[in-house]
Amino acid sequence: MPRSPKAPLHILIVHGEAASAVASTVQAARNTVKTAAHLEEASRFLGRERFDLVIAPAGQGDVGPLAMTAHRHGVPLWIVGTHEALNNLGPEAAGVDEFLQYPVVPVVLRRRLSLYQERRDFTRRQTQLENLLRENASQDPLTRLPNRHFAMQHLQLQWQLFRRKRIPFCCILCDLDEFKKSNDDYGQRFGDKILRAVANVFKSKLRAADLVCRYDGQQFFILCSDTEVSGARQLAERLRQCLTHLDLPKEIHLTASFSIVQSDHSFRSPDHMLKEAEEALAEAKTYGPNQVVSSAQSVAQQTL
Repeated sequence: MPRSPKAPLHILIVHGEAASAVASTVQAARNTVKTAAHLEEASRFLGRERFDLVIAPAGQGDVGPLAMTAHRHGVPLWIVGTHEALNNLGPEAAGVDEFLQYPVVPVVLRRRLSLYQERRDFTRRQTQLENLLRENASQDPLTRLPNRHFAMQHLQLQWQLFRRKRIPFCCILCDLDEFKKSNDDYGQRFGDKILRAVANVFKSKLRAADLVCRYDGQQFFILCSDTEVSGARQLAERLRQCLTHLDLPKEIHLTASFSIVQSDHSFRSPDHMLKEAEEALAEAKTYGPNQVVSSAQSVAQQTL
């Protein structure tokens, strides 16, 4: 299998006889070069533009500040100079990543640049993979909503905030009515389309402070921060009505049942709250489809 071509390097070179001598070799390897007149200008360039590498000459001042700036921006610093100039570098040499002896042998420089490119590209691919794994670990791949594990972590944080500062919150469970029948009649691909459409409705109607996740199969979980049961019921009713107007084939009449539970000190834990929400959802289903039901505790709170 052929290797993918290496992405060119964008290199900042500080003007000087030794450093400038490497520019032609750098460019011959299909890399791009920007030149700074002195060390201070190079530091300013680093704050304005993204570089892969900085090459500066030895013997033209203290490279320590440039090394600190380069490392702050995640850019390696190479120093080029004669054997004597490199030996005369002071404590600032500790901040240098590579030393190039002048005169530079082009084939050696090209090899070192190639190895650096490979390391850089490998690190980028590794970072992309780690980000993808991290995203997949907290996201439902079908709806692109947070998954249940991610939502339960946020529920735990919301519960702790409620216990410390008495800031109320509500949990809403939603179950799509007759979803299994639609899935069986029209196929899983059509069922997936419905789930994605519902997820998009929920994302568009919630506040930035609220969280919606795919809870289980055709069920969704909504965490409403700083909200009492009356506000959560208004939201659930609005969502329920929106779902009945989704653009679906005429023979599909999508409805959903909702249950609501508000935080209360009678609950022992977030899991206890969820159990109450699940029981209220089961109760909603017994009344028929397209219902919004508050848990017994939440109804009691509303009447206080």
